[in-house]
Amino acid sequence: MATTRHPISLAHLTVLDTTPPELVTVAAAAGFRTIGIRLTATPSVGIPPYDILRDGPILRETLLRLADTGVSVLDTEFLRFEPDQPVGVPEGFLEVSARLGAKNVLVMSAEPDEARTIERFGDLCDRAAAYGLQVCLEFAVYTGVRTLAHAAQVVAKAKRPNASVLVDALHFSRSGGIPAHIGQVDPALLRYAQICDASADVPAPTDTRALIREARTGRLLPGEGALPLAELVAALPAGVPLAIEAPCRATAELPAVERARRAYRALSGLVG
Repeated sequence: MATTRHPISLAHLTVLDTTPPELVTVAAAAGFRTIGIRLTATPSVGIPPYDILRDGPILRETLLRLADTGVSVLDTEFLRFEPDQPVGVPEGFLEVSARLGAKNVLVMSAEPDEARTIERFGDLCDRAAAYGLQVCLEFAVYTGVRTLAHAAQVVAKAKRPNASVLVDALHFSRSGGIPAHIGQVDPALLRYAQICDASADVPAPTDTRALIREARTGRLLPGEGALPLAELVAALPAGVPLAIEAPCRATAELPAVERARRAYRALSGLVG
């Protein structure tokens, strides 16, 4: 059976030094037709502060550039359930996601209690459904939802029609995942995936700081590392979008458009 080519998307984290309007322009220049936008920006070194969660200049300019370029929004991110923060969804997040035309919103959970994660996830799904949004639960070994199997279990228990699981190639690998595990999950739960490569030097599963550091600044482009990406992509449902999320310290000083072009070439080579 012929394989359906996977649409490719640029995740904001790959060029996190761009504001949302800049991200649209950079993605279009690099050849991407879809993007993921980080709506909740935490200002830090190299990351510009911006406010897109209200009807202000940033949101209006982003909408204008999306219309001008024809670029669409695959997902918005990211939401995180914290045990000490009962409000897990910033005001305006779902409304703005819908205005941007996003199809999915991404959430992770730091809740140590599974029942609490399921409760909060179900509530988010209900709220997102009113905006026509799918909710994708991302897992990582250092969060409250550690593996693909655990994420699928949480989604199954939540029993929401707009619930799905997000497979991030790095988190999947670092949690012990191998491509064969993909087939153990209902393919309907896999709406899209995030792709990057990674070093053969694997941080210890208990070294949370090293794992987070790798996830934020130590990823590699497909073909530059040791992950079995071709096998992973082959195991995913045919035609699901693949978003490249590959922030890398070694190339951080390059212009954003050059990093985006390199990401486009690497991901295109993987799926082509």
